[in-house]
Amino acid sequence: MLYEGLCLAALVLTAGAIGYRLVVAVRIAVVLRAEVTVREDLSVEELAYLAGGPRRTVATVLYRMVGQGRLAVAEDGTVTVPDGAYAAGAAAGVERALIEAAGISRSERVGKLVAQAAASRAVRSVGDRLRAEGLLIHPALRRGQYRARRLLWWSAALAPVPSVWELTAGTADRWWAGVVLSAGPAVTATLVKPARDQVPYRVRSTLGVLRGERERPAPWRRTGALAALAVTPVGVVALGGLSAAPGPDFRELVTPETWRAGDPAFGGASAAGLGTFGHWGSCGYAGACGGGGDGGGCASAGE
Repeated sequence: MLYEGLCLAALVLTAGAIGYRLVVAVRIAVVLRAEVTVREDLSVEELAYLAGGPRRTVATVLYRMVGQGRLAVAEDGTVTVPDGAYAAGAAAGVERALIEAAGISRSERVGKLVAQAAASRAVRSVGDRLRAEGLLIHPALRRGQYRARRLLWWSAALAPVPSVWELTAGTADRWWAGVVLSAGPAVTATLVKPARDQVPYRVRSTLGVLRGERERPAPWRRTGALAALAVTPVGVVALGGLSAAPGPDFRELVTPETWRAGDPAFGGASAAGLGTFGHWGSCGYAGACGGGGDGGGCASAGE
């Protein structure tokens, strides 16, 4: 009787874990394939958020403020905020967050400055607007697929309990039942991979087209405000990070030495590109400085 109860519990656990994982996968697939439209009046902050996440947004504003002479960046990666750096405008919220992140000293390393400003309410509000329009996948939905995958592995590990019971009881006639139950969630966890994209496919495609605008001859470029923004220096940074910035000043800052492993912005070896959920939102200089991002990024702590 106890054996049958263990088998029933294992069956319910594995079936529930598999069902939960498949439901989450279907929900994400629906969101990724949604017919969304990237509006032409996206601000450069919104464009940067779609292309690289919260830190890309802050890095883009930083780049613009430096270009306007309202911030200064030293060769060692220290950002200094001079008097009168703040100015009212569409990006005032993000600019204010960046300046406030410099603290009383009005000076901070670029990596730490970007990391702190990226966690501000002003930057989060940019992501909230994009999610409300369906241009970003909600972090809770993305986290759900990783929880579901962990549940699958736990159920695969616990499913053999009936077989262990059979062996210890000396009746190994049905030892295979636990193995069969364990195989289901293990195979599902192996085959159903977590989605790496942060944005729907339509948005990713649009970002790819915009990144190619700068390489096209002017007569062949798309018309529209978004295409015009994409070929400006600040638009290039929004789409490609600081590593794509025109001129060498910012590209020289895109090194682990500048961002430093001790800074919250440093993302380690995985920061070379924009692939998994976490790196897009919170990795160090990848999210802010570049990597061939298509809106899918590194790990989501930056949300």
